[in-house]
Amino acid sequence: MNMNTKNLVLIIALLSFSTVSCIVTPAVGKIQRHSEVVELDDAETVFAEIIMGAGKLVVQSGTKALMEGEFIYNFPEYAADISYQVRSTGRGDLQVIQDDGPRFRIRSNYKNEWELTFNEDIPLDLDVTLGAGESVLDLVDLNLTSFQLTIGAGAAYVDLSGDLDQDLNVSIQGGVGELTLLLPPDTNIEAVVHGGLGEINTKGLYQEGDEFVSKYSGSGPVLNLSIEGGVGQLNLLVQ
Repeated sequence: MNMNTKNLVLIIALLSFSTVSCIVTPAVGKIQRHSEVVELDDAETVFAEIIMGAGKLVVQSGTKALMEGEFIYNFPEYAADISYQVRSTGRGDLQVIQDDGPRFRIRSNYKNEWELTFNEDIPLDLDVTLGAGESVLDLVDLNLTSFQLTIGAGAAYVDLSGDLDQDLNVSIQGGVGELTLLLPPDTNIEAVVHGGLGEINTKGLYQEGDEFVSKYSGSGPVLNLSIEGGVGQLNLLVQ
């Protein structure tokens, strides 16, 4: 999915989210639940793209398959559309996308929860977009090769505090709300923060202009963070 479409999902979700707060009469759908398992097949690396219009997203490790997903929602259009293919190069392409796409609108009293569990051995390039809501991303044990996160409105909690075997590039675009990043100790960290009209809290880092650097001065892999701030609160915490 291209950047224009992803931005459209964020804009529509944000507008819908602000509209929901003005609705008085609830519209409640029947709770639906389903599970999905995506096998790794012969993939040697995987690019995984997750796009969720609104709701609660949990990402974690702990499956021998490529991914196991648990989905709870109360309107059919909130169902996730899942596709996966393995290219001749050995790269697997996984998409878990809000089925309603750019037409997504948040209903009053909506319920939409995704719990995605990934294989922790396969090299993984992870790209997550959440329009509005809450995300808890426990990435400690995943074999990340890169990580991109785009959030619209809400709160995001991202745990990147695991040991690095190689350099890791992380790109985050924030919106309106609170973003908390847990960062690894005894690791070289270089975080560049651009824009933003909110508050920045740090622990275990020192500031040089718009860059935050870890107090660790040893050798080893480097965690490179690029953060486009929004309106809200940013917490960068070395654990």
